[in-house]
Amino acid sequence: MAAGNFTVKVEWGDCDAAKIVFYPNFFRWMDAAAWNFFDANGLSPQKLFSAHGWIGFPLVGARATFRKPARFGDKLEIETTVARWGGKSFELRHAIRIAGEVAVEGRETRIWGVSDPANPGKLRAGAIPAEVKARIPAADAEKNSA
Repeated sequence: MAAGNFTVKVEWGDCDAAKIVFYPNFFRWMDAAAWNFFDANGLSPQKLFSAHGWIGFPLVGARATFRKPARFGDKLEIETTVARWGGKSFELRHAIRIAGEVAVEGRETRIWGVSDPANPGKLRAGAIPAEVKARIPAADAEKNSA
């Protein structure tokens, strides 16, 4: 399974008055983990722009389940996998761990963004190239084929 790991050290400014991580920061870190995940799997934004006419991965849905608080000084390990590939959208799964224990489980649904031929200044969902899906198999597909 293609997975990517991204590490974050919780800084003082990431915390709220209760001295735990202010929850929107987890979504910021999941976004950074998503970009790093594709880059680590040989699909840098530069390659995707030039090879596939790609514009980006607009986020259309995000959710998180918070199991354990993160605090100033904690080292967060974020493991990212593709949970599902669709025709024009995909879902990423993020497991955010502190000392090996899952603190946050996150999911993001994104589309494969391309320029709209009818209106080049606009973005639309396009077909995800087979090469991209082949390079990064979906975690759930591997479970089903095992």
